[in-house]
Amino acid sequence: MRPVFCGNFEYDARQSEIERMFAKFGKVDRVDMKTGFAFVYMEDERDAEDAIQDLDNVEFGRQRRPLRVEWAKQGDSAIKRREDARRSITKQRPTKTLFVVNFDPINTRTRDLERHFEPYGKLVRVQIRKNFAFVQYESQEEATKALESTHLSKVVDRVISVEYAARENGDPPGRGRRSPSPRHRSRGSPDYGGGRPRSPYSRHRRLDQAFLCF
Repeated sequence: MRPVFCGNFEYDARQSEIERMFAKFGKVDRVDMKTGFAFVYMEDERDAEDAIQDLDNVEFGRQRRPLRVEWAKQGDSAIKRREDARRSITKQRPTKTLFVVNFDPINTRTRDLERHFEPYGKLVRVQIRKNFAFVQYESQEEATKALESTHLSKVVDRVISVEYAARENGDPPGRGRRSPSPRHRSRGSPDYGGGRPRSPYSRHRRLDQAFLCF
């Protein structure tokens, strides 16, 4: 599916606005939203061609910027990486919770991630833990849409990586429940002698022998 490049719109433009604009020409498969530009995938290339002809140089947004709409370059390595990543995503087990890494842990706030992921569905929680975060949606379909659109996108000038979390409660991918530490297992009395247990009567025999020496 050949993507259409749509650029020169304002940074706070919403994905739904871009999708609605292109939907006038045919069915939109998905929109990969970036900061100030997007890649639009339409099911029929003829519809995409009509959109390019009609939308290029059209004024858009509050600032009435002229849009730049054209076929994305086939040699664009960024598009190829995104397509490869999207294919690898389909091999993961879908969940409603996304695992997000590689953002700036110092300058990125919870609200930054909320603004980045809100366009794709209703958020249940966004939780930052040191240098990674969990983003949970109400439905798995919303999480999948967000993952496909935000993986390798930018948050506060850092390209983030987004995957399905291993479980809904927020385990990173590939990390299951660990077996309990040996320290927490029940301990028996240490066997210092390495042999059979000492008889309880041995102590009494030693005391009897001590009295006989007097």
